[in-house]
Amino acid sequence: MPNYCNYEMRIRGSRESVDRVLACLMADYNYYEGKPSHKHFFRVFEARNWDEWKNGDGTFTKTVCGSCAWSVYMCMCSGGLTYYDRAKGEHPETFMGTTLAEQSKDCEIEVFSEETGVGFGEHYIFKGGECQCDDTVDVQSAGYDGSGNATADIDWSTYDGDILCLDPHREDQTDGYLWEIC
Repeated sequence: MPNYCNYEMRIRGSRESVDRVLACLMADYNYYEGKPSHKHFFRVFEARNWDEWKNGDGTFTKTVCGSCAWSVYMCMCSGGLTYYDRAKGEHPETFMGTTLAEQSKDCEIEVFSEETGVGFGEHYIFKGGECQCDDTVDVQSAGYDGSGNATADIDWSTYDGDILCLDPHREDQTDGYLWEIC
C-alpha cells in the first residue's frame, strides 16, 4: 500500500479549462482493459470539490482537495520514476496520461501537498504549459514555535506532536513554506 499524499489544488482559468483539469483528476483508467476514455493523472484516490468562485476578470477558480499515491510529482508530473513515464513506455498505443504542465496550457494550477509518512511537502505552480515553481521541503524542517511564530526548525524536545498542515491563509503571508499546527 502506498504512503498517501494529501493535496490542495487551486485551478484558475476559463470554465472549460477548470472543468478539464478536474475531469483529469477524477478520470478512471485501466490500461489492461483497453484504452482509457479520458486524459487522466495517475493513482489519484480522491478529488473533492471544495470551493469555486468567479473572478472579476471572468475566469473561474476552483479549489480541490484529495489524495494520491506517494507524491504529486509521482502521480501528476512527468520525469524519472513517475507513473506518467512508466505508463507511456508500457502502453504507447493506448496511452491517455497527462501532466499538470500539459493541463496548464490555458490556465494556472497551484498545488500544495503533504506526505506525512515520509515527511515532506510539495509546492508547484504550473502556468502556460510550464512549471513556474517547484519546491519540496521536509515537513520536519518547518514549524511554529510556542508563541505561534514561524520557525525554520521544530524543537523536538518541546514539540507536542501536533500535525502540521498547510496554512489556509498563506496568500496573506510572504515568507517561507507556510505551515500551521492543526
